[in-house]
Amino acid sequence: MMANETARMNHPPNGAHSYPEFSAKPEFMTFSARRWKRIVLLAVAGTVALVLFSYTRPEVFVANVSVMPPEHEGMGGLLSFLSNSSASSALNLLGGDLGVNPTLDLFKTIIESRTVAEDVAKDSAIHHFFYRRDTSQTGIVNTLNGSIQGDALRTGLLNVTVKLAAPKFASRAALDSTRKMTAYLANTFVASLDRFNRDRLMTSAKATRMFVQQEYTAKMAELDSAYGRLQQFQETNGAIALPEQLTATVGAAAKLTSQMQQLEMERNVDERELGPNDPRIRILDAEHEAAQEELNKYDSGGAGEYVLALKSAPALSRELAGYLREVKVLEQVTGYLRGELEQERIAEQRDLPSLQVLDAALPPAGPSSPNRKMYAIVGLLLGLAAGLALTAFEWFYRDIRQRPLVHYRLLNVLASIRHGNRAELLPPLHLPGSYGADAGPIAERTDAKSTNAKSTNAKPETNP
Repeated sequence: MMANETARMNHPPNGAHSYPEFSAKPEFMTFSARRWKRIVLLAVAGTVALVLFSYTRPEVFVANVSVMPPEHEGMGGLLSFLSNSSASSALNLLGGDLGVNPTLDLFKTIIESRTVAEDVAKDSAIHHFFYRRDTSQTGIVNTLNGSIQGDALRTGLLNVTVKLAAPKFASRAALDSTRKMTAYLANTFVASLDRFNRDRLMTSAKATRMFVQQEYTAKMAELDSAYGRLQQFQETNGAIALPEQLTATVGAAAKLTSQMQQLEMERNVDERELGPNDPRIRILDAEHEAAQEELNKYDSGGAGEYVLALKSAPALSRELAGYLREVKVLEQVTGYLRGELEQERIAEQRDLPSLQVLDAALPPAGPSSPNRKMYAIVGLLLGLAAGLALTAFEWFYRDIRQRPLVHYRLLNVLASIRHGNRAELLPPLHLPGSYGADAGPIAERTDAKSTNAKSTNAKPETNP
């Protein structure tokens, strides 16, 4: 009898369920494996959908041109310092950036400007190509201005990139035309940059030539006056020449004075071209101050042990030395200006390329975008994610249907949203034998169910 009772307790009879709502939660991986066909189907569908979508995107072609500044021989004497490598290093040190190339930055600014885009739009082939899409000149210029990009590289090159998109659903002929136009457009931009830069340099050379010519004319007039004053002094005082020691001092001082005047003229030119705050102006000012300090040594006698100080010479010799010094200074300055004037005249007239094309643009072999392989990979991942998300939702939904008491919090929230204060809420779930203040009612109900089931299905005992 005891064995039968124990068996009935371990294996409840029909009608006495042992807490079906507390059965084990189904495993998600197993649940997903049973639906692998649907997941694979969604992954394939996502891949196909995004690949088909890529065909609706316009194909973009890219062409590149590599440009390098020319080897500078000097556009003119007063401006040749700007092309000197040692001067460029000094400018970079003062500016605080050793990787910046002012010429390349200038090229980048010019080629990305609207002025160059307007010049490129005047090309008949380019105008005809874009006229079919946009009949307004402003629209064509805006398209050209948005398609160009210049990058100044630390290697000393300017990389010019042109991106051009073909129309949507373009034919093979239209794609080939866009591909060739991309390379033609890149080369045309570089040609326009070269033309604009040549005009700028020639304009600058003309302005410099006019300045040098004015200075040369003024210095020649001063030299004639200095010759007259020296001749008059020599005739009046019968002084013809200076002692050799004083002559050397006068010659060295005259050379320094002429250098100072040359630096002043270079500073005037560069200040007009570059602005008063350019680092180049600071370099010229420092060189001028150094020359002035050296010149003061000749006046005070600090230039050397065997150099005669001008202030210690006799009055007559000192006055003659002043006239000779003025003449020598003007002779050196006018000689320098004469050479510069000829160089500026040549620079104004010559029409040489202002840049060198290292690698011209070639028609690209294929479009750079859209990347259909990337579209396929993204579509595959999105399809897999959608399949797994749908499977997870179905798994969770079935678990709620099968074990509602386990998800009583979620069901209570949904019921409250739907019915408000009239919602019937599920009590908190506590398994039989749990500890806690509110574990009693459910445990009592479940124990009562078990007791009633046992009493109903129990058979009356018979005495042997």
